[in-house]
Amino acid sequence: MAVRKAKTPKNRKIEGAYAILGMDVVSFSELHDDDQMFAIEHLMRWINEALAYQSLKHEHYRWSPGGDGGFLTFTSTAACRKAIDVAFSICEKLKHPDWIPRNARRIDLRLSLHTGPIREGDELRRETNIWGAGINTAARILSVAAPSQLLMSKQYYDTYIRGQREQDFAIGDLHWRTVKHGVKVEVLNVNRNELCLSEGKASSQRWRIIGRLWKRMVAEYTSLISDTMCSGQPVAAIAAAKFLLELKAHEPVEKLCKSIGQSEFFETDEYPRQQHMLFSRMPDHVLFEVINQIELRRVREGEVVCQQGDPAHSCFFPVSGEIVVDVPGRDEPIPIAMGQIIGEFSLWIPKIARTATVRSIDDGLLIEIHTDRLKRVLEKYPDVADAVYGLIKRRIIDNVLGSKTFFAGVPRESVRDLHSLAECRKHSPGDVLDLTSSTYIIFKGSVRIQSKQGTAVDLVSSGEFGSEQVAGIVAEIELPDGNEAKVLEETVAIAIAHETLRDVQRRFDTVRDVWNGICGRRLGLIQRYESA
Repeated sequence: MAVRKAKTPKNRKIEGAYAILGMDVVSFSELHDDDQMFAIEHLMRWINEALAYQSLKHEHYRWSPGGDGGFLTFTSTAACRKAIDVAFSICEKLKHPDWIPRNARRIDLRLSLHTGPIREGDELRRETNIWGAGINTAARILSVAAPSQLLMSKQYYDTYIRGQREQDFAIGDLHWRTVKHGVKVEVLNVNRNELCLSEGKASSQRWRIIGRLWKRMVAEYTSLISDTMCSGQPVAAIAAAKFLLELKAHEPVEKLCKSIGQSEFFETDEYPRQQHMLFSRMPDHVLFEVINQIELRRVREGEVVCQQGDPAHSCFFPVSGEIVVDVPGRDEPIPIAMGQIIGEFSLWIPKIARTATVRSIDDGLLIEIHTDRLKRVLEKYPDVADAVYGLIKRRIIDNVLGSKTFFAGVPRESVRDLHSLAECRKHSPGDVLDLTSSTYIIFKGSVRIQSKQGTAVDLVSSGEFGSEQVAGIVAEIELPDGNEAKVLEETVAIAIAHETLRDVQRRFDTVRDVWNGICGRRLGLIQRYESA
């Protein structure tokens, strides 16, 4: 004898595996505001009429609003079996509506049908709602349904259709769809009396999402370009533009290049004029080519973007996420602002290694440009090169003078004053540096000094912060390095006038002690050379 399942009382919250019917109004946002309200009102009435036609009372279902439609959860085995009939009853109403929006097009729906675990719980104002994997999956199936399509999950089919009512419907082939968060579901198209999509039409539209995704992505990235430009973030716009080039959408990228790069003044509400220290110095056609060559690099929380000492082959521009640089001699990492260039030293200093470690604090995105490619651009456009090289020189000065190695204990404002009195230059082999009036902090390269005793000493610096050498030491003890230094290989050095250095030493005891220590180590080095 069959055991009949008890009806669900009105006041009992349901929990378990039940059928869920999802509905979504197609092109709802395109309706006039008043028609949107009317559409929902009529949809509610058509749903109620369909439920009544299938003899389902209030205790047989729960309604959960969602987006431009909602979800019906059926609360008994008999009601779950009738869920598919309710769906087609609603579609019958849509085929012969008693109201049509002012755009003269009938309301259309997407529908999904699934069965899975749900739980009813309290919501605001003592009302209840439905949560759980069942309603989540129904929503995800709904997101991949086509207009006028009823897409049914394999779970509903196996539970309520297979071997029981297959003859009542036109059921399509089973196929896979990947929905939100990478969840895979097996679904079937279902139709009855041509109320929904036939299997032929459903099959022909099944992979329309490929073309639509392309179109939607182009539209979204184009909008992102406008948003980032209006927000004053041109480097983020360039990152979006790179994706557009991958999608073969050139026109919005060309407009962007005109509003950032050197060109006849171009500005619209969507593409306001923006400036960037590097990209705004490029002619728009050159910027287009640079965007074509850049690479986009996603980084994870805690990821090392580049390690100090590694060969430097590229430079970076942060687009999103928090990026910091660990500079030797500094207690705290230096945060890098979005759009600021990182790793640019290799553009000016050949064969240099990474001078610091760059890390990502959280997930983010970087623009990466290989230095060989960017160098070719800089060779063609000297004004662009001057701007980049000027930035590199300032970075070297900031990092060297801001460390404790040479100017420990100096307040920031005094260090900034010192920056303005320092000069960073590149020296060729054979050049002679005058040590009678200036001190040279060698960042990369090698020079030979002649001590007062006539001893030749070679000073070599690898291009890593914290390993700099000094030619022309000024200290209380003495001036140990002689009158000149000969450059042995291409050398990058910071020059500081002796009188400036002496002034800082007089004002700050910590600096005087540091340079006395440097002088003492130099005298020891000279003595070892003499003994060798």
